[in-house]
Amino acid sequence: MAEASFVTSRFLALTAGFLLVAAGCNQKSETAATASLSPRPSSTARIAIVEPGPGAVVTGPQLRVKVSLEGARILPTSTTRLKADEGHLHLTLDGELQSMAYELEHDVTVAPGDHILQAEFVAGDHAPFFPRVIAVKSFRAQ
Repeated sequence: MAEASFVTSRFLALTAGFLLVAAGCNQKSETAATASLSPRPSSTARIAIVEPGPGAVVTGPQLRVKVSLEGARILPTSTTRLKADEGHLHLTLDGELQSMAYELEHDVTVAPGDHILQAEFVAGDHAPFFPRVIAVKSFRAQ
C-alpha cells in the first residue's frame, strides 16, 4: 500500500512539473505571438517601376531594373529605428527574392519566358510597411 502511495505521489509530482513547464512555454508563445501582431508603421512612400517599361521584351540574361521612389529615402544600412520615410527596396522576380537593394537601379538575371517583377519599399528592419508599398510589372525575356 505504501508503495502504491509513493508511485501515485511521484506521478502527481511529475505531472504537476510537466504542467508548470507547459504553462511557461505557452506563456512565452503567447508573448511572441502578441509581439508579432504588433502594428507595422505606415509609410509616406510611393514607388513605381520605371524600367522595364509596360509590355517590355528583354533580350539577354540581364534585366536592368529602375525604380522611382517619392516621399521617402533609401537608407544605406538596416536599422530597428523605423521611420515612415526611410527604408530600402526588395526586388522579387516570379515570387523569389532577388535583391535587397540600397539603390534605385539594379541588375537582375532572368531566364527566357514571361515574368513578374515586384519592387517593394520596406522598413529599415527588412519587414514591410502597412499597408505595403509595392509596384508590380510583367515582362517577357527572350
